[in-house]
Amino acid sequence: MSTRIITFADGFSSASAPADAGISRENYLILNNTTAGALFTIDQSLSKSMFADYELRRNTSLGVFIQTGSFTLVYDGAWSISYGNFSGSDMIQDTIVNTEHIKLMLNTATGALTYDSGNMSGTGYTGTFKLNATRTSV
Repeated sequence: MSTRIITFADGFSSASAPADAGISRENYLILNNTTAGALFTIDQSLSKSMFADYELRRNTSLGVFIQTGSFTLVYDGAWSISYGNFSGSDMIQDTIVNTEHIKLMLNTATGALTYDSGNMSGTGYTGTFKLNATRTSV
């Protein structure tokens, strides 16, 4: 049995929870018009890489946006993020230009992943970021 080693923003302790084959499934709320919203932190003393498939979904009464894809986090003296192919709406951007965009920010020293989100108008806003994450242990 492997031990979960990613420390998630929801307070789920890495030291106490087993994960099936090192895979963790996490759902995060993406708030509307938010700066530096917390997602998770990966501890470099326990893991040197993480591979994640994701689904990002944001919608209001005025529109639905869905993006699926993958990204990799790697620690080699500092954390870095690289993105794989994606399908659907192109929402993850370096600069928020359209209201559905989000910007992911990785603290290269601490491994904390945060986001900024655009301000979607309309009623009934929901936003989710679902991950299937596979990690490697040290």
